[in-house]
Order: sequence, then structure tokens, then C-alpha cells
Amino acid sequence: MRGLRELLPLIIVTVIVAVILLSWLRTGAQFLARSSSASGSGFVMGGSGVGAPGAVPAAMNTPNARLKQLAIALQMYLADYNNTLPPMNSPVDCELVLLPYVLARDYFRDPATGDYFGINASLSFRSMNAIPNPADIVVFYQQKPGHGTKKRWVAFLDGHVKAVDEQAWQRLSKASGVGKKPAASNAKRKTKSP
Repeated sequence: MRGLRELLPLIIVTVIVAVILLSWLRTGAQFLARSSSASGSGFVMGGSGVGAPGAVPAAMNTPNARLKQLAIALQMYLADYNNTLPPMNSPVDCELVLLPYVLARDYFRDPATGDYFGINASLSFRSMNAIPNPADIVVFYQQKPGHGTKKRWVAFLDGHVKAVDEQAWQRLSKASGVGKKPAASNAKRKTKSP
């Protein structure tokens, strides 16, 4: 009987440690399973962002949420590339460069239409230092206004996103240079800053 009394605290501590370890293992397995299903191929960190293309979470199936993610991705790119904008001649060019900064390739497409979001090509390779008011410059936008609202979602160069009516869109797109070709440039993508 005396031997059992001496072993009882050791048995209790062992059971507690086993329960804690099993709980940690279960939590880790659930995290890996969620990450794997959300990214299609597992959770992968790359550069400044998360870079495994995969499925888009349900909360990201609105134009404004996706445009916000693209605006954030662009801000991360700017931080990595000395405040110089990426090639933006086409949605595909921009997608290839910004993909490492977003979770899924679908973020580049309007969930309402399936089309690529519009991109302000006139911003290709421009330095942020040469742009006086980024809060007024359109960078990404819905190609067409929403059916019920008659407004289109727009992402601005400073990272904010808002819905604008047709009159505001005409003013913003003209002031931002949407539709203009980028200036001829021999600029190459700069290397990441240290």
C-alpha cells in the first residue's frame, strides 16, 4: 500500500503530461489540415507574404474583400522592391508578380463576373516617390459596376478600397490615367531591398 501512495503523484503527473501533449498534437494536426485545405498544397511562407495558391475562403468572395487583399499585396511588394510598382501592362503580368503575396490566384478575379479586375497600366514600374497623392490614384478596379448598386469597387494606391458611382469613376479614372499606356521604359524589376 505504501508503494502505491508513492507512485500515485507520479501517475497523476504522467497522465496530465500525456493529456497536454495529445492536445498539442491534435491542435497542430488541425492547423495543418486547415492550412492544407485552404492553400491546396500546404501552408508555405514565402517572401513577405503567404504564397501557396489555393481555394478562396468564403469571406473573400466579395469584390471589395478581394480588392483589399490585392491592395495589401501591392503594399508588401512595394516594401520589398524599394517603393517601385510592378509591371502592370496586363492582369496576367501583375498576377505573376503579386501571386507570392496573396493566398489564392482567384483573388485577381471579380467573384461577380469571373473576369480579371482592371489594372491601371499607366503605373507600371513607377516610383511611389513620383506620385504626389496615392490616395487619389486608382490601381485596381471592377471592370463593370455591380448589378444592384450601379457602383464599382476600386482599390487605391495607398491601400484603401471603396465603391464609387459612375460619375466618380469617370473623374477618378481620368485623374489616375486608367486606360493610358505606360510610358516606354527599359526598367527591369528591381531586386528586393535588404
